[in-house]
Amino acid sequence: MKKIIFLILLSVFCHTLCFAETEKEFFDAGVLLFKQGQYQEAVEKFTRLIEIAPGNADAYKNRGVCYMKQEKYDLAIGDFERAKELFPELKGLYSNLGVAWYYKKEYEKAIQNYDVELEMAPDNYIAHFNRALCLAELHRDPEALDALARTLELNPGFYWALCYKGDLLARAGETAKAVESYETAVQKDPDNSYAKEKLAFLKEKKLEMIGSEAKTAPHQVHTNPEASLSLQTGAFLNRPNADKVKTKLLENGFDADILILKDSKGRDWFLVRSGRYASSKEAKKAALDIKEKLGMDSAIRPAGDW
Repeated sequence: MKKIIFLILLSVFCHTLCFAETEKEFFDAGVLLFKQGQYQEAVEKFTRLIEIAPGNADAYKNRGVCYMKQEKYDLAIGDFERAKELFPELKGLYSNLGVAWYYKKEYEKAIQNYDVELEMAPDNYIAHFNRALCLAELHRDPEALDALARTLELNPGFYWALCYKGDLLARAGETAKAVESYETAVQKDPDNSYAKEKLAFLKEKKLEMIGSEAKTAPHQVHTNPEASLSLQTGAFLNRPNADKVKTKLLENGFDADILILKDSKGRDWFLVRSGRYASSKEAKKAALDIKEKLGMDSAIRPAGDW
């Protein structure tokens, strides 16, 4: 699944204290520069504000947002953490921390911050959505789908939540439900092309599968539970890597499952297996089909064993 959805950055600017006139001038100038896309200039204004008002949590939060736009995530996290020390209840602060940790690929830390944000603001649909993206990066897809369901309860017309729900359903092999989600997204935003492209892809893939089955019926032998051979397309110590290979097989019409076996060192291996075959000739034919369509090499193994 190609990831194209970006996290939505909460960059709400608000006053927590009554400013002196000079402080207000720096604050308003920083906000204006940010809105104009002049992020470094905005950083300088907020830095001046911090120099004269070091206890202003908004100044730190907003400078952190400017650093985010410059992809200076460590500096942004530093500012957000300082704002948290000064004003732990500051609106949007934990969502911003979640965004920063997401871009650093620290998804667990991002989720922790979104959890705090949602304790403070349970109806924040953007926080639910961003949390879903982090869960999906960790391959915790059922939890991600739950988070997207909550997102859509709060905002049924949120286009990107519908699209990402479709992506996760497609990754799970639930094509009909994925199509339904993409179609709803198109209804909500007909001018956006992402859902249309996904629908076209699923339609084309379905036609290819039908045509392939009509020509060769390569997977009909997979249904024999008594067959003694299987194809192994990958062996991993990491479950998410095995899930990726399994998903690729399923999305292209091949039978796939994960066999978990323990080696002599007590380690769990996640073996991606495809099909059941009564003879090595049948297995070799299916292995060639996988190679031609997906570029993946397969090894013939005893079904259910090493």
